[in-house]
Amino acid sequence: MENESPVKIVLPEIKNPILIEGYPGIGLVGHIAANFLARELEMEMIGYVESPFIPPMALILDGKPNPPLRFYGKDNIILAVADIYVPPTLVSEIARELVRYPKDMGADKIVSLGGIGIGLFKEKMDVWGVGAKEELNRELENLGVKILQYGSIMGMSGKLLWEASKEKLDAYVLLGETFGDRPDPRAAANVIEVLKKLTPIEVSTEPLLKEAEMIEAQLRKMHEQMEQARRKAEKQYESIYL
Repeated sequence: MENESPVKIVLPEIKNPILIEGYPGIGLVGHIAANFLARELEMEMIGYVESPFIPPMALILDGKPNPPLRFYGKDNIILAVADIYVPPTLVSEIARELVRYPKDMGADKIVSLGGIGIGLFKEKMDVWGVGAKEELNRELENLGVKILQYGSIMGMSGKLLWEASKEKLDAYVLLGETFGDRPDPRAAANVIEVLKKLTPIEVSTEPLLKEAEMIEAQLRKMHEQMEQARRKAEKQYESIYL
């Protein structure tokens, strides 16, 4: 007798779904992108993940309790959102269940959104990606995405890609370049721009870019203040010891 999965996906039947995953990761890129899409597309919560191993909590949004791992939906688009870091021991179980549902429903495609830390700033931050099949890589290349030839994709995005590839489903991972040590709405905007070309989603990323500009201005101000403090300290040192 097979052991029951410790994870249960609660979702209504949606034929030929497009599943988009945006769990927390580097630069919170996927998390920011998924929550932005849910809000801007006015998607409704349609399901959730149940497991005794998910931390016991309720997330309060607009004065209402919500599960930390939930799904938003509109038309045939399903958005998987998490407001906690999923314990590594649960990632594999959730990924298997996330793939089983779209397979049973005749999935159109699965897209994971995340970040790739590069530890520096560039004038133009790129989007990297990889598909579950060679033809999907060619599709991504035609969209201007840099194909990840070697390396590793950790967490839900990596496991979801592998599970989907075993089931011969069309699956993609999109990774926005980010410095990696802070929330990055600009990287989230970059992956959404590619996502729009892969799906029927239509949304402006202008709000994310404005948010990015605010964060970047604050960081520049902090850097200037730190630099001024450093120079002041150097002058004090010189006046005392030189």
